[in-house]
Amino acid sequence: MPRARVPEPCAVVLFGASGDLTHRKLGPALYHLGAGGNLPPDFAIVGFARRDWTDETFRA
Repeated sequence: MPRARVPEPCAVVLFGASGDLTHRKLGPALYHLGAGGNLPPDFAIVGFARRDWTDETFRA
């Protein structure tokens, strides 16, 4: 029986993280991938934006 491939830890960098596309499309898509167990356990998202937002603002 072949061994299951173990995903490596990874990160996604979002440029324009405070923008409309991230809010409407990318954020929900990443959430559903994580909720469905399709992301590795050590997965991270790094967001860059021109707006001065806190971590809590991004999570809202």
